[in-house]
Amino acid sequence: MKEYIKIIFHKLNAEIAAELLTDFNPYLCEAFKKTLPNKSIQSHAVVAGDQLYCPYRLPVDSGKCNFEDMSKQPDGRINMELDFQYLSINYGKMVEAVPAAALAQVVEGDIPKLAGIGVAAWNNLLFEKDYILVEFLYIGSQRG
Repeated sequence: MKEYIKIIFHKLNAEIAAELLTDFNPYLCEAFKKTLPNKSIQSHAVVAGDQLYCPYRLPVDSGKCNFEDMSKQPDGRINMELDFQYLSINYGKMVEAVPAAALAQVVEGDIPKLAGIGVAAWNNLLFEKDYILVEFLYIGSQRG
């Protein structure tokens, strides 16, 4: 059964849905679901490429997780960075070929929203410096 989360960017009046990668990373997905609902502060990568990220505490055994080359992931891939404890969402070209613990995939219809969210987060990082609250909700088998 497919399982979904909803990600809400409150200040940006935007939300997206994503399918958890329960077949690829069952241990990571189960640990993540136990933390929901959860909130963090949205930011944007400076050198990695088109990537949103936010602090997210998820202490898990990395030896039980599967990894992908981040530079080869599709747009909309959501990863957990286990050493530095942040969650990232790729929305375009990634320039770092590093292992990424893939957690979820933004649903096809919501991928076009990511570019606008990315630009807003980038502009906020450089110019506005406001807090962009991001909320993560488990929505189960319904895409919301």
